[in-house]
Amino acid sequence: MTRELHIVVAALTFRRPEGIAKLLEVLRNQQRSSERPFRLTALVVDNDAAGSARSTVEAFRGNGAYELIYVVETEQGIPIARNRAIDSAPADTDLFCFLDDDEWPVDGWLDAMLAVRESTGADCVYGPVEPVYPTEPPEYFVKTRAFERKRHADATPLDYAASNNVMIDYRYMQEKQLRFDPRMRFTGGSDYLFFNQAVRGGMKIFWADAALVYDIIPASRMTWKWLLQRQYRLGNTFAVRDTLYGSRQEKLRRLAYGCTRVGLGIAMLPALVVSPRWGMRSLTHILRGAGMVTGILGHSYEEYAPAKLAEPEAAEPVGSVAAQGLQR
Repeated sequence: MTRELHIVVAALTFRRPEGIAKLLEVLRNQQRSSERPFRLTALVVDNDAAGSARSTVEAFRGNGAYELIYVVETEQGIPIARNRAIDSAPADTDLFCFLDDDEWPVDGWLDAMLAVRESTGADCVYGPVEPVYPTEPPEYFVKTRAFERKRHADATPLDYAASNNVMIDYRYMQEKQLRFDPRMRFTGGSDYLFFNQAVRGGMKIFWADAALVYDIIPASRMTWKWLLQRQYRLGNTFAVRDTLYGSRQEKLRRLAYGCTRVGLGIAMLPALVVSPRWGMRSLTHILRGAGMVTGILGHSYEEYAPAKLAEPEAAEPVGSVAAQGLQR
């Protein structure tokens, strides 16, 4: 008889009551296969010291589909809250998942993850995230495909992952003492560093293409300012990893690579007036390259600093975008 696995799905939240409510609601619908039985715990880490998500989360306690754990992490910072999530999982946890509080999974999400894990022997399974745009989004920004992420054939081995749709063997994570680096508390990208180090330590990651998660794209993100700042931050994140853990040779390679991307982006700039997609690729090269160069030179762009988090993003009402996502 197949042993029932204990899966913990963790989500960090910060003043997004509609988002975390949507996620907890959808988690009740996870399909279970007799071949891959599991019991489920939803773990919410509220990174607001005031505990503003408490009433929203507690409304789902005793729903019968999963156990519920709610904790408040008073010290702000994404890696700090992620580490708190890991530490708050029950001792008998077998598999540990991360989702964001502006995402929700399809009903077969966990079983798709388990199927790939079963067929590959993966230590970690990573899945796709599909954007859900607001009503009547700016057409140009949709055409850039800047919010779309690369997909792979099912069970493809990978050398990377992120925390927006991932399942990790909890005992493997504990044995290897994998943690998120608190020095990246406001820069973002601590998950990039986490999985980069995990892969270097031997972690086997595989892709689960059917384990789909939807991601709400608020209208506030569909601006040139947000997109360009995000591309710069992503490039800066790669460099911050090298400044923290890289050798001199790795830092020099990152610096050269960043300069090369800036040059390539400048050469591609004319595409901006004829093709949204290729124009965005040219800007991506420039901004990511610039982020790498400045990161190696010592600048860390803190996208998630408290001053930037003072006002939560204006998001489309969750109910209105949910229908779009579920029809895809």
